[in-house]
Amino acid sequence: MARILMFLVALAALVVIILGAASLLGRATDTAGTALRPIWGNKRGNLMAPTPFQKIAYGALLVVLLGVTSGFLGGL
Repeated sequence: MARILMFLVALAALVVIILGAASLLGRATDTAGTALRPIWGNKRGNLMAPTPFQKIAYGALLVVLLGVTSGFLGGL
């Protein structure tokens, strides 16, 4: 009986954690949408999107970071 009770408590805690994370993610998404809106004008199509160069640079940065941490690029 105690095992079932502990399982239910753990399941309830997991549900609370998942719902809290979903709520936090939703609020972060709303805040990011507001923060990316330009100062002049509130039109939905005027969000400041990253340029292709920025996307390529971020991709290259991720590759270098993963390479260094895994040891493929300049590791011991």
